[in-house]
Amino acid sequence: MSEKSLFASISSFFSGLFSSDNASSTSTVSSSKDSDGLTGVERYIRNQASKSNQLTGVEAYIRNLASAQKTTGVEAYIRNLANAQKVTGVEAYIRNQG
Repeated sequence: MSEKSLFASISSFFSGLFSSDNASSTSTVSSSKDSDGLTGVERYIRNQASKSNQLTGVEAYIRNLASAQKTTGVEAYIRNLANAQKVTGVEAYIRNQG
């Protein structure tokens, strides 16, 4: 242990020892409300269990790639031809003259 951390721990011990009783009792009450009666280990396990259902960025990326329907250039060309309206020569002439 370094000298600075030893000195810091000793000084915090003495400051806690000689502090007023009201300050220490209010800090213990507020900390017990925050922890909900759980230890730090129990809160850690509960948080890890809730995070296990979440996907990582890589997993989400792979799932998006797998679910995306990609079309090839040929498929897009065929779809555009199928959706295009066939125009007769007379109709094209009238549209161009218009």
